Amino acid sequence: MNKIINFTRSREFSEQIHDLIPGGAHTYSKGDDQFPVNAPAAITHGKGAHVWDLDGNEFIDCSMGLTSVCIGHGYEPVAQAVSEAAFQGTNFQRPALIELDAARLFLETVESGDMVKFAKNGSTVTTAAVKLARAYTGKNRVAIAREHNFFSYDDWFIVTTPTDFGIPNDVRSMTATFSYNDYASVEALLSDDKHDIACLIMEPVKFDPPRDNFLHKVAALCKDRGVVFVLDEMISGFKWSLKGAQDYFGVKPDLATWGKGIANGFSACALTGRADIMELGGIRREGDDKLFLISTTHGAETIGLAAMIATIHEFKKYNMIESNWQRGADFKQKLEQAIQRHDLNDFLQPIGYACLLALVCRNPARIPDDAYRTLMMQEMIARGVLFQGLFYTTWSHQQAELDHMAAAFDQACAVYRAAIDIGSCAGLLVGRPAKPVFRKKI
Repeated sequence: MNKIINFTRSREFSEQIHDLIPGGAHTYSKGDDQFPVNAPAAITHGKGAHVWDLDGNEFIDCSMGLTSVCIGHGYEPVAQAVSEAAFQGTNFQRPALIELDAARLFLETVESGDMVKFAKNGSTVTTAAVKLARAYTGKNRVAIAREHNFFSYDDWFIVTTPTDFGIPNDVRSMTATFSYNDYASVEALLSDDKHDIACLIMEPVKFDPPRDNFLHKVAALCKDRGVVFVLDEMISGFKWSLKGAQDYFGVKPDLATWGKGIANGFSACALTGRADIMELGGIRREGDDKLFLISTTHGAETIGLAAMIATIHEFKKYNMIESNWQRGADFKQKLEQAIQRHDLNDFLQPIGYACLLALVCRNPARIPDDAYRTLMMQEMIARGVLFQGLFYTTWSHQQAELDHMAAAFDQACAVYRAAIDIGSCAGLLVGRPAKPVFRKKI
C-alpha cells in the first residue's frame, strides 16, 4: 500500500481560503484544525465511497460528509431525481406539489409523529422543537444531555459549550444539563413542582447503549412532569433503522428531529411530532395566539425533497440498513483483530454499533489524547482512507472498500504501537495535533 505524501495544492488552498471564509470552511468540523497537517484541504469530487483531492489523491471516505451521505457520493438514482426536480423548478410562490408527497412518505416511513415540518439545517428544526415545547408547556428552560456534543448552532445550545464567546450571559440560565444513562440527574432537574423545564432533548443513542431502561424511564418521567420529550435523530435516523433509533429501542418521543442521512447528502431536515404540539405552528386555530415556527424560503426547496424521496425508495428497494449492519459488524471484527495483533487493547477502542463506529485513541497513560488521535488519522490518510474518528458503513462501502480500510488500519496500528512504545508521538506526527471543535481559545 503506497503512502500518500503529496498535499502541495491542498496547502496552497488552505492559505487562500482563510482570507475569504472565516474558519476556512462552513462547518467547523471540516476545518484545518480538525485534521493532521498531512491531509487533503479540499475535495474536488466523489463517487460512491471514494473522494479525490486537489492533488489527485484518492481516498475511501469514512464519515461520508459528516454521515450525511447515507448511500454514496454521486449516487445516480438520487442525482437523477434531483436533476428532474431542478428542471421542473425549485421554488414557487405557493407550496410545491412535492411537499405533500414528501410529507406523506416521510411520516409513513419514520412512523414518528402526525405532522412534519421540513427545513434545510438540523439547527433549524431542533430550535423549532424548543420553541414548540415552550409554547405548549408555558415553560422556558431546555434540558440537554451533556454527553451529546451538538444540537444546534443557536445560542440555547452553544452557550453550554466552551465556545460561548458572543452569547449574552443571560442566555445561560435558559439551558440545563443532565447526563445520559444517569436517570437520577434527570429526576433532579424535574423534582421541583415549580420546575421551568419546557423540553428535554437528547439523541436516542450515541456510542454507549442506553442502560437500565433509561430512554423509557425518561419518557415516562417527562410525561408525568409535563415536559416535552424530544429525540434528536439527526445522526441516528436512517442508520439504526429507517424509523430511527427510537424504533430500534422501542421508545416514542413527543417530537423528533431528523437530518443528515435522510437525503444522501442533499439538504433536507425534518421536525416530526404529535399533532396537538405541531399544530401550534399552524394557522387553523382561528383566534388563538400565532406561533412563528419555521418560515424559511428554501426549507421545502424541491431538490432536497426529491433527494429525500429517492433516498427512501433506494433504502427500501435494497434493504440497505440491514446490509450496512452486516458489513459493519464484519468490519468491526477486523478492527478488533488488528488491535489485538498489535497488542493495543489498552490504547485503541472501537465503540458504538455496527452501523456507526467511533475510535477512542489513548496515550500510554490510557487517557484519550488528541496527539495520538491525530497520529491515527494521519496514518490512515497516508494509506488512502479519509478518517476523522468515525467509521460509517454505507451501501457504497462494499467488500473492496472495507478490505482496504482494514488493511490501512492494520498498518496504522503498527505506527501507533511505535508511539506507545516510545511514549510520544514526536518524530511520528507531522505538525500539530488536531483540536476539539468546542474549545475556549483558538
